[in-house]
Amino acid sequence: MDAKAEASGDDAVPEAPEQSVVLISAGANHSVALLSGQMVCSWGRGEDGQLGHGDSEDRPVPTVLTSFDVPRITSVVCGADHTAAYSDDEMQLYSWGWGDFGRLGHGNSSDVFNPQPVVALQGMKIKQIACGDSHCLAVTVTGQVHSWGRNQNGQLGLGNNEDSLLPQKIKGVRT
Repeated sequence: MDAKAEASGDDAVPEAPEQSVVLISAGANHSVALLSGQMVCSWGRGEDGQLGHGDSEDRPVPTVLTSFDVPRITSVVCGADHTAAYSDDEMQLYSWGWGDFGRLGHGNSSDVFNPQPVVALQGMKIKQIACGDSHCLAVTVTGQVHSWGRNQNGQLGLGNNEDSLLPQKIKGVRT
């Protein structure tokens, strides 16, 4: 109990210290932030699970993802209606939200309401993630670029216009 509560006779619990924002990203109707201590919070429209709280509820204020207890999240980014986060310790990318066109990289077009690992990228050290409206890209520390999701205009860089439900390495590109 803090001295103020003790002096007043209250059994009040002291408030947790405010977290500072390390990274922030905005989607079409939702936002996400990485807080100090590697906590992730989100707010806005949750209809397609893009907030990652396990439901489709909207959140008008930043709300910590309590069920996403993954060590050392170092990056978080929004697409239009989906979100991705990377754990350096686990060398694992996670995604959640609207699954249409395979934009989550889980091998299907299902919506996901809680962060789920992108198995195809497991064990890869990723230095950057980018999400567009309906697709995502990841750059590894070795310079490989992987893409997945909608591809009606060739935005995946795979030499065709076919959607990709799983991350695929773009040939001939190194950063």
